[in-house]
This record gives sequence, C-alpha cells and structure tokens, in this order.
Amino acid sequence: MDSTDEVRAPQTVAPTDETREVATPEPEHDEIAAAEKHHSAIGRRVDALHERVDAVPGGRLALRIAVGVVGGLLVLAGIAMLVLPGPGWLAIFLGLAVLGTEFAVARRVNDWLRERVRRMWAWWKARRSR
Repeated sequence: MDSTDEVRAPQTVAPTDETREVATPEPEHDEIAAAEKHHSAIGRRVDALHERVDAVPGGRLALRIAVGVVGGLLVLAGIAMLVLPGPGWLAIFLGLAVLGTEFAVARRVNDWLRERVRRMWAWWKARRSR
C-alpha cells in the first residue's frame, strides 16, 4: 500500500483558552429554568424526598421503581374506570402526575393529554349550547 493511499483520520485539536468560548446564559433561558423549578408545597416536598433518597445507596432506583408501579397502577385503574363507574380521567391524570415526578416523558404525555381533554370539553360545551 502506498503512503498516499492510506486513509487518515481527521486530527482533532483540543480547545485552548484562547479558542474556547465562554457560554453566557441568555436571559430567556434563565427565565425558562426559573419557571421549571418547583414552587408549590408539593414540589418542595418532592425535592426534599429526592435529597433524602439520594443519600441512600440505590435509593433513587428504588424510588423510580416505586413511582413507576404506583403511577402505572393509577393510570391502568383510570383506564378501567373510563368504562366502569368511577373517576377515570381523574385517576389517569393523577397517575401521570405521579409518574411525572420521576419521568419527563410522563410529564409531557400528561400536558399533551390535558390539552386534548380541554379542547374536547370546549367543543362539547359549544356543541351543547347550540
């Protein structure tokens, strides 16, 4: 093989102090971060629980499993209550709220689902008033 036929990997250069840019937080990102913090009494209790659980080895995993089981059972019970007597939507939202304390996906699903239910309710009220 000829030396000109060799495939060379691109060389990377470590950034130096002169080439490294200092990232300054933009004001709008600071506001978003401030808005995402827990401000309610429940949020403060969840934060305190996380601090205590983080002090125990394996505590965070145990908490995530417990939250997953309890939240999942509430969501399943809520789905069952959609066709059975009981507060189905309330149980579903409560289960998603419990799951949302540990899982960001559940929080996004809860927000999406809540918006859909609000739209459906507004449509129903408008239709009924005609």
